[in-house]
Amino acid sequence: MSDIMKSDTKIGFIGMGSMGFPICYGLQASGYQMIIPYYRKDEDCRSGYSELIPDRDKKAAAMDVMVEKGAVAASDQKELIALADVIVISMPTSRQVEGLVLSSDGILNNAKPGTVVIDLTTADPSSTRSLAKQLEGKGIELLDAPISGGTRGAAAQTLSVMVGGNEQVYTEMLPVLNTIGNPEKVFYMGPSGAGNTIKVVNNCLSATHIAADTEALLIAAKAGIDPVKALAVINVSGGRSIVTEERLPNIVLPGKKFNFAMAMMRKDIALFSQITRDQKISAPVTNMANQIWHIPTQAGDDSNEDIANLIKMYQNWIGAEIYGVIKED
Repeated sequence: MSDIMKSDTKIGFIGMGSMGFPICYGLQASGYQMIIPYYRKDEDCRSGYSELIPDRDKKAAAMDVMVEKGAVAASDQKELIALADVIVISMPTSRQVEGLVLSSDGILNNAKPGTVVIDLTTADPSSTRSLAKQLEGKGIELLDAPISGGTRGAAAQTLSVMVGGNEQVYTEMLPVLNTIGNPEKVFYMGPSGAGNTIKVVNNCLSATHIAADTEALLIAAKAGIDPVKALAVINVSGGRSIVTEERLPNIVLPGKKFNFAMAMMRKDIALFSQITRDQKISAPVTNMANQIWHIPTQAGDDSNEDIANLIKMYQNWIGAEIYGVIKED
């Protein structure tokens, strides 16, 4: 996409959370004309932080910088939607996406024909298919394009993007998608809902790996084996995974946060379970993982806690420690 075409493509962005904000910021830095939800500035700046934007003041200042550099500060949602050629959504769940699409000031009633909606939400595939059909009746295309790679990947524009929807529209939107993510990690998966389906499968595998690898490493620690040495062996052997290679040594052992809430992980596993029920398939391993991720709630509501909460639960069970055993300078 040429620089002229970039400047002529107005992208409305809704969902300025810990992932959405750096993605939006990166699109503008890459030359796109952004329309941002300035009407939600106070609300959006009360949360959605990461190691990149760690507090309210820095987030508010960054939003102001975007406006100073040419982003349109929309006065309400209806205005943002009406002005946009492309609308990018980054929401926690399908429920918020449905509200955004179907409300009186939402996309269905206010976007112009020819608008393309790119939904980055890890959403329910059946909900996505229903919304896509309704939007198509108004001449609006919906791509489900969930992402993977965390807040650092969002800021560095190196995310993985898994896309479902009309393949021709996908091809037309590749310049935008390749700006959000690493072009080598942008995949067309199939018709509407396919992007959501593979993302849910991926996240369920990730959740299962975190639980299994945590359990295994703590059992080794309980037996008196240094967890650093244990990982060194695992990572050159058959038990390795991205959890053992990256998340355990770089997040768990130094005692850092994953920057992902327990509620969101449980939501993703629940979506996977719903897919298995819809297809009438038994999935005993992932059903067990689903149960494990819900166990910490027995000690109280931890929905907003970081998923490191699961590691702490396992430590209490097994009577050994791996979280925070390495002290970084």
